Amino acid sequence: MMSSIYSKSWRVIVCAALITTACKTYIPVTEQSALVKISALEKDSAVVAYYRPFKDSLDKMMKVPLAELSADLTKQLPESTLGNHLSDILRKKARDYTQQPIDVAILNYGGIRVPSLAKGTLRVEHAYWVMPFDNYVVVQQLTGQQLRDFCDSMAMKKGWPVAGLQFIIAPNNTAVHIKVGGKPLDTSATYNVALNDYVANGGDGMTFLKNIPQRETGKLFRDAIIEYWQEQAAAHQPVQAILENRISYAQ
Repeated sequence: MMSSIYSKSWRVIVCAALITTACKTYIPVTEQSALVKISALEKDSAVVAYYRPFKDSLDKMMKVPLAELSADLTKQLPESTLGNHLSDILRKKARDYTQQPIDVAILNYGGIRVPSLAKGTLRVEHAYWVMPFDNYVVVQQLTGQQLRDFCDSMAMKKGWPVAGLQFIIAPNNTAVHIKVGGKPLDTSATYNVALNDYVANGGDGMTFLKNIPQRETGKLFRDAIIEYWQEQAAAHQPVQAILENRISYAQ
């Protein structure tokens, strides 16, 4: 009888201890951390043997030389040589694909995924570095007022890469002195604007474009870049770009 009482009492004590400790928060009295520098890692021969055929196959495609870049191209705001180069490609290839005049080409700044391209040989892999997304070349017809609104949106973002377009970012972050093809913007006119489908579908905050019809080319912008570089090489021309005050800040 006594053993039974002791057994029940022990269960009660254990349960009480669990209940009272389960709700407590424990904080370490001290903690230590350190950076451990790893100077070298040994290759796992089994892993290397597994992925080597895939890497070799991929390298055969990605390492193919396309053209020669005459000087470094860099990405920055409000205008850059890399941005000018890529927007020029978008405008030219959209014109080739649609066989119609393209007044303006606009690229979203964030869509360019490398800060620069170094002088030297451009290979297929560089096109994938610059434009890893499967974005397609499309053309939209915008009224002059819609294009003005677009320029204001770009001014709020401190500029985007453009071709065929020029404007100044005023102190209140609006676009002023807008020119298309060197002529003042006509709000009553209609302009053919080349974009990637991400922006045309409202990406990067350009939601006002979503309901505007698109002329699809079925061509990836990345492939357009590769084609342009190949064309330059075939014409024995280096790839190059310069700053042209396409977008600038008010002085």
